[in-house]
Amino acid sequence: MPIECEFKWKAHNTEDFSRMLGVIKKYFTGHITGPANILNQDAYLDTPQQLWSAHKTALRIRCANGRFEATAKSQTKMMNGKAVRQEETLPLHQAHNLPQALELLKTKSTWLGLPLAGVQMIFTITNHRQTYQLTSGADVYELALDDCLLEVAGRCKELKEIELELKKGNEEAFSLFAGILQKNCGLSVPEKSKVESARALLEENK
Repeated sequence: MPIECEFKWKAHNTEDFSRMLGVIKKYFTGHITGPANILNQDAYLDTPQQLWSAHKTALRIRCANGRFEATAKSQTKMMNGKAVRQEETLPLHQAHNLPQALELLKTKSTWLGLPLAGVQMIFTITNHRQTYQLTSGADVYELALDDCLLEVAGRCKELKEIELELKKGNEEAFSLFAGILQKNCGLSVPEKSKVESARALLEENK
């Protein structure tokens, strides 16, 4: 599976995002475009036996501004705000709603050796995302403010975070730039990902 690399910071409000954007404008020498607004509606799935989570893999159907896709991704490894995971995405072009997307996904039978028969929704994450694209030569990064609502077993939790994702280019240069941001933004890093936060709520409900 392709590897995704990003850095994350906690955000309490839009002022934190404005602060980060100001630091980026000070230190990034390339071209910045944006903002773009995206609504991601994510349904996370598992079998009743929790086979996917047992294999440390998350299964998600996402509706992004009306377009559906499925993603399988490995457990996020977090270290000093750097998040690395493997993920594979399958477009679901024919789906117009979540039940249709789920039925299209189940036609695969298995994915990455794990079963799709019987998978059901275990929690949702609704994310109002604002993004900027950073381009410098062959390097492309995406800056995002995520304003999320986690809904797990009848419980809700609001969560905000800032992400800087490497879309294309040199990972070492990307990490060095993220280090400059970390040193100058005054924001702390999260202890766990959005999915891990949702799973923690799920465990508390048990």
